[in-house]
Amino acid sequence: MTLSGIRQLCLTLVWIFPAVHASLAWSQQAGDTSRPKAVPATRDEMKGALDRLKSRQPRLPLPPPTPEEEEQAKQNTAARGLGGGLVNNARMRNRYLPEELRGTGFSRDPDPVMQLKAPFITELFWIASRVNNCHYCLGHQETKLAADGLTEDQVAALDGDWSDQSPARQAAFAFTRKLTYEPHRITDSDVATLAQYYPGLQPVEIVYLVARYNATNRWTDSLGIPQEGHRDYLTPTAAAIQKRPSGVAPLPAAKVSAVAVDAPRPALEPRGEVERLLSEARTRQPRFPLLSEAEARQMKSDLPAGPLPAYIRLLAHFPKTGVGAIQSQLNLEQFGKVSPLLKARIAWVAARHDHAWYALDHARAQLRALKQTDDQIFALDTLGEDLSEGDKLALQLTRKLTVTPQWITDDDIAGLRKVFPDAEVAEIVYRITQAAQFNRLTEAAGLPCDSPLPG
Repeated sequence: MTLSGIRQLCLTLVWIFPAVHASLAWSQQAGDTSRPKAVPATRDEMKGALDRLKSRQPRLPLPPPTPEEEEQAKQNTAARGLGGGLVNNARMRNRYLPEELRGTGFSRDPDPVMQLKAPFITELFWIASRVNNCHYCLGHQETKLAADGLTEDQVAALDGDWSDQSPARQAAFAFTRKLTYEPHRITDSDVATLAQYYPGLQPVEIVYLVARYNATNRWTDSLGIPQEGHRDYLTPTAAAIQKRPSGVAPLPAAKVSAVAVDAPRPALEPRGEVERLLSEARTRQPRFPLLSEAEARQMKSDLPAGPLPAYIRLLAHFPKTGVGAIQSQLNLEQFGKVSPLLKARIAWVAARHDHAWYALDHARAQLRALKQTDDQIFALDTLGEDLSEGDKLALQLTRKLTVTPQWITDDDIAGLRKVFPDAEVAEIVYRITQAAQFNRLTEAAGLPCDSPLPG
């Protein structure tokens, strides 16, 4: 073996051994691999959890960073906050997902129409991540907020009751928490309240951003992506807030009753009620303005022929971020190694449990195009159709990751890995995360169902 080969082997062992040790610590903390990680109740508990994530064993293999990547990341972080060169989220995505699915609609170039900026949008990301118990994303937002000049007390205040925040910030924070935890309960009144404080298309920005944050939380946390080792979270906490329980996170009732822990979705509606609600959703008025088809095609000239779906006419308001998100959704339907039938089944199950009618109609159109009868489609509600072992496991994960991302365990991903190659496991997870985004975007916007009717 060459000297460089020996050096890399040593680096690998340095990466692996702490990760194995940390993995045991995580298992001891949770009890076993079939139980989820704990939800930190206080600020100090959260900081400890963020720091421990640095040495966590990921649920899919992730190569160790090179010394050059680590050094560059330290330099970038010192200069720009979060920095670049070593972001495990992107490393996991690039390792396992097809190239066409790696984009998330995010544009590093500012969108000329979007008006909301950091640190405000980072605070929204922090709140969504706290609700979803995504330690990786929480850590990144803590780093970015500190780089933007927020004090420790200001960041800690995000985990309180928000009574000392401005009415505009209270409205945005409450909307973020509701869209994250109970997307099916967003109403006209919620959107109208946002519009009181955020003019023009800013409410659409908030909906889109929070929906996207929910997708990112589900990707990074369900795959157990470790935090980058160069980040620092063990900072001093003011004595007055060290033991104060979170007012945002879903905590066990024994600790705090601010948010209910169990079953944040109602039972699935019976088939007849679903048909009625889908029919009503065809004639509902969207809560936000939509571009005309001609205007949308001016923003993105290579859109498919035929009538444009409402979600495209909504996102096309934003020439960079929105157009990128449109392309990501189109790629999601066209590319990937997962079978077309499983893709559509994942979309259906996720939409059913989010009670997202536009997305459900969209998924049913895909299933019907694959020659699935309505009897077969509705059998997915109980996983009662004649499903393969792999499809059943994938749809069980869909249901769990859609409703309670806080409770994903090592065993959930390990079970999939027994049936699917790792690249397909990653793609299944990614598709569920994107369904969480699509469901929230389209239902909060109240988009009218627009799939072609059969016959």
